[in-house]
Amino acid sequence: MCCSAPTEEALRLAQLDLNQVFLNLPINAAHAIRDVVKDIGSKGKIRVATRADGDWVEISVTDSGAGIPEAVRSKIFDPFRTTKEVGKGTGQGLALARAVVVDKHGGTLTYETEMGKGTAFRIRLPLATAQVAEMAPIR
Repeated sequence: MCCSAPTEEALRLAQLDLNQVFLNLPINAAHAIRDVVKDIGSKGKIRVATRADGDWVEISVTDSGAGIPEAVRSKIFDPFRTTKEVGKGTGQGLALARAVVVDKHGGTLTYETEMGKGTAFRIRLPLATAQVAEMAPIR
């Protein structure tokens, strides 16, 4: 069953999973910016961009937040890992995003960050529906 077209239900579930990812990354960006501008009254920037790259689509979410501290970079995709204060985050957002993009859809989720400048997350997903053929449960 490797190359059969996904069912309509599978595509709906894939869309719901990806919608969660596309919602979570800008929310994280807004939180990162809020932490930087809360005391100075200025505004930050979030940029969402898409582009086709051969058989892939790339989605990037870039923010002008503080950047991800070196000490936590290797663990940001771990479940229950958060840099937010107690009660402000579950630590599930990036773990879920990675599970959906990488494990479930065969894509990649990477980031670039610079302290004091911000962070850019990049999602790359295959365009071929055959690669989305059998939806695996999220681990």
